[in-house]
Amino acid sequence: MRFDQSYILPAAFATLVHLVVLVVISGFWIGTAESQTERPRHIQAQMFDLTALSDKQAAQQQSEQKRKEDEAAKQREAQQNQQREAEQRKREQQQKTEAKAKAEAEAEERAKAEAQAKAKAEKEAQSLVEQKAKAKAEAEAKAKDQAEAEAKLKADAKAKEDARLKAQQKRKAEERAKAEAKRKAEEKAKAEQKRKAEAEAKRKAEEKRKAEAKAKAEREAKAKAEAEAKRRAEEAARQQAAAEERANRVVGDIQGYIQGLLQQAWRIPSTARNGMSAVVAINLFPSGEIDQAYIETSSGDQAFDRSALQAVFRVERFERVSDVDPILFERRLRRILVTFRPEGLRW
Repeated sequence: MRFDQSYILPAAFATLVHLVVLVVISGFWIGTAESQTERPRHIQAQMFDLTALSDKQAAQQQSEQKRKEDEAAKQREAQQNQQREAEQRKREQQQKTEAKAKAEAEAEERAKAEAQAKAKAEKEAQSLVEQKAKAKAEAEAKAKDQAEAEAKLKADAKAKEDARLKAQQKRKAEERAKAEAKRKAEEKAKAEQKRKAEAEAKRKAEEKRKAEAKAKAEREAKAKAEAEAKRRAEEAARQQAAAEERANRVVGDIQGYIQGLLQQAWRIPSTARNGMSAVVAINLFPSGEIDQAYIETSSGDQAFDRSALQAVFRVERFERVSDVDPILFERRLRRILVTFRPEGLRW
């Protein structure tokens, strides 16, 4: 008699069940008193298709795996949405702060302008008062001068008459005094001339000494300033070189980090050949997230170019970029170029 192969396993399983049942029944019979009436037990056996059962379990496992992947994708999407919302709130808060600062600055400018206008008006009023006082004082001074002039004319007329009488007597005395004064003046002029010559010589000597001292001091100050400028320039050059070296180390470290992530995420297509290369331009946010990526230089193969872009977007974010100094990020890491080659990546 020929059996179909699909019934072998179910038949074996049913036989095993029967044997187990028989063992259990035998144990029951042995432990029961002989006087009791033995009654036959009805045994029901059920056949199972193990192949169908295995397929069902595999389908359940696949369904559970898919459910877990969907939940993980939803969680990642929720985290990204929360981060975008936080950045949007931060930008809105910054805009509010800038608007408030601008309004305060405008208010301060208006208050300043009003204060200046008030000060100008007060100054003009003070100037008007001073002009009136000055005009009054000038009028009073003019009247006083006129009265004094009239009194002086009268006094001059009287003095003129007295002077005419005394002039005759005085003329002779003046002539004698004039001759004596002339002689003394000549002597005094000679002495004064000698004194001036000595003082001029002394002054020139002093000026020469001061000029020489000043020139020496200027030379020393100039030499000192040049030395100080040279030292500062050398110090600035050393500091700049050290900063550049630190920046290069940081950029090199980030370069290796980015290349490692992209190398892991890149699925090289079957169309790739040695010598092919595609340059991908990547724009980053300061947080390390990818703003945009596009083909800067095509390899000539669409599948190769597409695999390079997919590797970039598969990474989604370069977390260590957020630790880089903002100035260095803007200078060196805001936009980067990565060359994809079958034999490896190159910055």
